[in-house]
Amino acid sequence: MRYLNKIVFINSANIPYSEIEIDGNVHLIGDQGSGKSTLLRAILFFYNANKTKLGIPREKKSFDDYYFTYQNSYIIYEVIKDEVPYCVLAYKVNGKVAFRFIDSGYKRELFIDDDNRAFESWDHIRSALGRNIHYSSLVTGYDEFRRIIYGDNKALNPNFRKYALIESRQFQNIPR
Repeated sequence: MRYLNKIVFINSANIPYSEIEIDGNVHLIGDQGSGKSTLLRAILFFYNANKTKLGIPREKKSFDDYYFTYQNSYIIYEVIKDEVPYCVLAYKVNGKVAFRFIDSGYKRELFIDDDNRAFESWDHIRSALGRNIHYSSLVTGYDEFRRIIYGDNKALNPNFRKYALIESRQFQNIPR
């Protein structure tokens, strides 16, 4: 089985910290403004990596401004593939959302220091990962991200093949 298991918001979407398990059937209920759409948009962004098709009204903040307000704003997606977890870290680099794949299930201490503050930069996270946890090079293009998670092996760097949720060269219509 391959599935999105958990989403973690750190200093993202006006949420200082929240872990949300989505490892099965999920039913969202809550008052207006409680975060249902925020969560759904974050899930949709993972699957389509397209900020223009998230249903955000023009009068509201942009996706980047809302979800990645600070230098240490992160969304971490924990994925399970064949019973082995890995994480996809989404964060802002040079004003644009970029991704890294991390060969580990989500662990709070990889992103939050002992004083309960989110690490200020990728360098701090990389240091917390140490030498035993592999991480990918930076993925800055949304097309490249989609090719990775949808397993377009023909156009894909072999180092990224292990992160595919499915394997298809004709994945363009899947997120729609």
